[in-house]
Amino acid sequence: MKKILLLVAVLTLLTGSAFATTVYDNFTGYSAYWHPLGNPNTATYGETFTAPTNGDDAIQNFSFYLAGPYQSGDIIMSAYLATWTGTNAGTLLYTSPSVDYPNTGDANLAFNTGGIALTPGASYVMFLSVSQYYGQSVGESYVSQGDTSIPGSNFVFYNNGGDFSALFSSGWATGLKPDWAVTATFTPSTPEPGTLGMFAFGLIGTLGAIRRKLSS
Repeated sequence: MKKILLLVAVLTLLTGSAFATTVYDNFTGYSAYWHPLGNPNTATYGETFTAPTNGDDAIQNFSFYLAGPYQSGDIIMSAYLATWTGTNAGTLLYTSPSVDYPNTGDANLAFNTGGIALTPGASYVMFLSVSQYYGQSVGESYVSQGDTSIPGSNFVFYNNGGDFSALFSSGWATGLKPDWAVTATFTPSTPEPGTLGMFAFGLIGTLGAIRRKLSS
């Protein structure tokens, strides 16, 4: 009986580690700080981070905490994910559909990337920008500050107006504290279908053997 319980414990551990996740979350409660994000002021706010080095190399989602309005009006923007050169965005990896944010108070804007593979230990930036909608967006907002618990994190911004391409060629304001309150979830890159099948087949067979032993 002890051997069976030990085997169950090992299988539970293996199953959990095979589908483990890493979560970056520096939110400690809504606290308005950096401002104003929007048109006609600063078009782009971002937060840098270092990708996990524990095998969870695919980012599944990320989100931003916004605080109260600085200037009323809808803020039309998109979320983006890019490599970070240390001074500006590098390669664009993800662009969300446009978001019409009503700018009415504390909010968390979340985005699903579908699982983008990152380079472990490399630097990236997640950011919101009104730049591609500069003539449409009219509101301005505070964003909520977060703690320093995320690896490689710093608040960054660029008053690039409607020039979206400048984000990838010109220097942003970098290395600023406090951080922006954000979250991000990472998992291992999706295994090959054959690997998943073999894992599932082996697990089913092992559990069947346990069941037979318990019933005998």
